[in-house]
Order: sequence, then C-alpha cells, then structure tokens
Amino acid sequence: MVEHNEGSNALEVGCTAATSIAQVLQASDLLYLDSVDVEWFRYGIGHTGYRSRILHCRELTAAALADRVRGSQPVSRPEAHPETLLLLGPGNWITSDGSRRGEPELVSVSVDVADEDTMVELSVHHDIWAENGFFGRPHPEVHDGNAPRLARALRALEVMLGSETEKGEATYFGTAFHYGVAAPRGGSEMTGLDVTDRR
Repeated sequence: MVEHNEGSNALEVGCTAATSIAQVLQASDLLYLDSVDVEWFRYGIGHTGYRSRILHCRELTAAALADRVRGSQPVSRPEAHPETLLLLGPGNWITSDGSRRGEPELVSVSVDVADEDTMVELSVHHDIWAENGFFGRPHPEVHDGNAPRLARALRALEVMLGSETEKGEATYFGTAFHYGVAAPRGGSEMTGLDVTDRR
C-alpha cells in the first residue's frame, strides 16, 4: 500500500507507482512492460464493464502514462474513472539447466488507483517459485534459479514503495509467505501434492 499525501491526485500517484514497479521488475528480469489495461468504474455504481488497453508502455514516464490513461476513457462512459491498472508483459525464468526462458505474464501486477491509498498486488501463477512443481515432485534447480529472484524483487519493491509486503491468501496451488511461495504438501509423510487436476 502506498499512502497519498493529502490533496494528491490518485491517478498520478498510481502511475508513478506503476512505472517504478515496472522498472524494478524489469531490472529483476521478471516483467518487461508492454501494455497497461485500465479498468473503469463509476462512483456509487461500481465497475462499468469496460476495460481499455494502452500499448507500447515500456518507455512511458508516469506523467505520460497518466495522460494515456485519461485518454483511454470509454467514450460512452464520460463519467467513468480509472479503478485498476494491470501491468502486462513477459518475463524470464530460469530452467533446470540454467538457461533463461521467456514467459508471457510471468508475474501479474495490479495497481488500484481509485481508493484513498494506492494498493499494489503482485501475483504469480507458475510452479517455478516453489520447492515442488505442480506434479508434487521436487525441482531444486528450478526453485533455486527463480525463488531468490522473486524474493529480491519483492524486497526491492518494499524499499521503493516504502511499505512492507503482505502475504496473500493460500490457494490450492501454494501458500504465499513473506517473500515467496510454498508448494502444497499432504499425506501421511507430508510429501508434495499433485495439483494438476485443477490446472
């Protein structure tokens, strides 16, 4: 969470956070910002059902991104306000043999620009961060090549945003802890679980 100074513009604060987050994640080889999706809402009503996409975002400044967001407002919803910025782009993960492999949306980032304070959420959807793969089998080379990178990026984001991270809810596929993800375990010997039935 990024607290606003009184009287500050929520969209501009959010775009500053978004571009700074993108820089940290690019430096970590986890996200190369290609586009930003904007979800729109109306006060007192809620989500409009509209989402706009801003392309070619990698070199945009925070001010330029804010201008592009305003310019992408749905024409049929002049009373709509930006609610969430979704940062989209590929990242690289490390394979068991140590090579880099590109992956679309390796990490997902959403920046809430509608509330009093800017809320940031980073999500991961792959098994490379946990000690076991989705089949429940250990993959130490993959884990060791990727989990520390995620942890370093999260710590860097804490410093940049000036706010501690909060772990998310546990899911069927893993449990978040402060700087990473633990694979699900179960059975009498607490071995890794095969969770591919819900992939």
